[in-house]
Amino acid sequence: MSKPEVISTTSSLTWQQTKSQLTRTTILDAAVSVVYDLGYANTTTEAVARRAGVSRGAMLHHFPNRQQLIEATVLHLNEQRLSMFAREETEVQRGAEYSRVEEGIDTLWRQLNTPNFIVFQELKMASRTDSQLSAVLLPALKEFDARMLDATRKIFPDLALSESFTRANYLAGLILEGMAAANMIDGPSVPAEMMLDWLKRELRRSFGDVLGTVPRSAAEAKIEEK
Repeated sequence: MSKPEVISTTSSLTWQQTKSQLTRTTILDAAVSVVYDLGYANTTTEAVARRAGVSRGAMLHHFPNRQQLIEATVLHLNEQRLSMFAREETEVQRGAEYSRVEEGIDTLWRQLNTPNFIVFQELKMASRTDSQLSAVLLPALKEFDARMLDATRKIFPDLALSESFTRANYLAGLILEGMAAANMIDGPSVPAEMMLDWLKRELRRSFGDVLGTVPRSAAEAKIEEK
């Protein structure tokens, strides 16, 4: 699986290189949008090119075929989700002596009700019967999960010292993602407020060995020592 291009902001890039990278990002943003609107099965290079406003030649230059486009879109989507998580959760915790559990859960819940997560679920379900997509998605998911856990440790350093940290993260992730996935389909409505209130209380209980006793600043120092 090829690695995504990293867009540099240094002045060493030529105008043409910068333009090329921006065009690539525009195409990948359009691909996410097309999957969201039309579904994975109906996502074609032609549809993405139209949505991106680029010529067929430009599309073929960056992504010669659909498989390469989908592969890059999976990686692009993961980068977007990780960036959003780190940026918004860091802002929520700014200045806090102890991690703000409730606000952190509310922030993640909002993120899971955005087009990016819906597209992620669309690709995940499609990969069950699409061997080419599965070959791309499964390694990307493993990398995403590892990076998400690492980001969570850094953003919530006091919680990361808890004996329940890994288990609590799995609990929160499975419940919130399951609720968000249920919201995507027609059916019984999810009692979100009730479930979120319960989850917040359960996480506070799980992190009781550190929450309110180990300041975030002290926890960051301990993590850096490891």
